[in-house]
Amino acid sequence: MSFTESHIWTSISSVARPHGACPVGLDIPFHEEVNLATHGPSPISPIHANDVEQDLFTRRNSESQVNDPLLLQQHKKRAEELNELRKRGKAGKQLSAFYERQNELIDDLLRPPDTREEGEEKNLMKLKIAVYGSLLANICLFALQLVAAVLSGSLALFATTADAFMDLASSAVLVYTGRAALSQNFNQYPTGKTRMETAGIIVFASLMATLSVQLMVEGARALISRSHEVDLAPLSIGLIAGAIATKGVLYMYCQALSQYPSARILAQDHRNDIFMNSIGITLSVLGQKVAWWLDPAGAILIAALILKSWAGTAHEHIQYIVGKTAEPAFLQRVTYLTLTHDPRILQIDTCRAYHAGNNFFVEVDIVLPPSMLLAEAHDIGEALQIKLETLPNVERAFVHLDYETTHAPEHRKIR
Repeated sequence: MSFTESHIWTSISSVARPHGACPVGLDIPFHEEVNLATHGPSPISPIHANDVEQDLFTRRNSESQVNDPLLLQQHKKRAEELNELRKRGKAGKQLSAFYERQNELIDDLLRPPDTREEGEEKNLMKLKIAVYGSLLANICLFALQLVAAVLSGSLALFATTADAFMDLASSAVLVYTGRAALSQNFNQYPTGKTRMETAGIIVFASLMATLSVQLMVEGARALISRSHEVDLAPLSIGLIAGAIATKGVLYMYCQALSQYPSARILAQDHRNDIFMNSIGITLSVLGQKVAWWLDPAGAILIAALILKSWAGTAHEHIQYIVGKTAEPAFLQRVTYLTLTHDPRILQIDTCRAYHAGNNFFVEVDIVLPPSMLLAEAHDIGEALQIKLETLPNVERAFVHLDYETTHAPEHRKIR
């Protein structure tokens, strides 16, 4: 499929359009259409044509035009327009939400590719604190929970202790894979080792699933034997309560850094631990005070929840390492950057991005004039490659040059 400038909004927009909204490239709803040719507003339009004309004139003659070759800024809705739409009931609120998403899309497309989030270096230091802090905390909490489980004899607490051990293992895996990814050896690993982290998460999730099944087996044995006692002392309760409080602090810290995969997976660990430990201590108390079978049943429940959580994590990261396509918003930005990279680019033949671990590989096929010199075409393609590789999470970009689009699809092995 070929893309031209007249079709850019068709190719880069995936925002669902509510009833009453026009295509993203023509962002004035049919009941608010402004006739720019005659400068006459529609009878029910609250926006005057002279206001629109002046707004377009100002924008087109401003400095932003240099960074907005397709004049996307003129399709943004102002805050007062959005407020006016919200006053029109349910349909107006839907339109307002649609235009808010469109404004965000335009801002994202026009953001320079090499823009770094403010405070990124500081966040990287915070990320190290999150990883190593979680590792140290998990060592201490595992010891405390093991003491509480041994003193009480509670299977539910043993299940939470096993979960704490796997948290410790997960922290160790993330530290190891992070160090391995930084030690580059381009002779043995030409594309780097950033996928080590994804592979480590998959291995860790598999271990969690195996441990969960074993805990479910032990709980079933206790239920079948009908002989299980719990001796839950105040010391054990205090140790578990301290573990829950510590995990709460760690969760809030890691969640604040959720844009990083390592911090996101640690936040998931801490969130699950809060939930699991709360269930574990509750069912242990009930197993001692109410009915003995509640404790082994709680162990089975906790193990099943652990299994479900980590099965989902494994499935997600398996998709990443296999090569799942990028989100539409990312593809939209790659398409826009490619189309506006150089006026000598006639069309975009192909644009794709797919996971290679947590990062992306990007491939674009651009069409250049058939008579262009090789050196000139090379410089255009190389500059585009460098630009695309400055995007966040892009590991490699591949730019293929062509002179027409009528041929069969390229670079695809037919099986």
